[in-house]
Amino acid sequence: MTKELIITDLLTNKICQELMQGIPLARLARSKEFPSLTRIYKQIMKDKSFSNRITDARRIGAQTYIENAMDLLETADNRNIMVVREKVQLAKWLASKLIPIYGDKQEIKQDTNITIQWNNPDNKVVDITPDKVVEGDPQAMNAFGD
Repeated sequence: MTKELIITDLLTNKICQELMQGIPLARLARSKEFPSLTRIYKQIMKDKSFSNRITDARRIGAQTYIENAMDLLETADNRNIMVVREKVQLAKWLASKLIPIYGDKQEIKQDTNITIQWNNPDNKVVDITPDKVVEGDPQAMNAFGD
């Protein structure tokens, strides 16, 4: 049985630095100096602060991946253009999911308040409802325009 690494602040910083450089979490977890992927996911579920740091690092890493894909596209030749195009497609997809400014979904925030007021002061309002309405009474029905 292998000993589980304890996720300290120092280790969290190392994980975040690697993620910001565009290295996937699954690849990091395969390295002996980092905890397993399962251990990292357990920590993400348990610790909200850790989860937020990982999410932020992944967003920055997605931006790094996009910039690297742009560099590859500029230097692509006939031999590797198809691979580069796939990487660019992946970068676009990552950006649309992880970075809000590149997202496919547009969110419109609207704060609408509706206020209904009567123009007449209360003392000028006239109540025209009949005192008693008897069902089937033709005169009462005519009062309502029926």
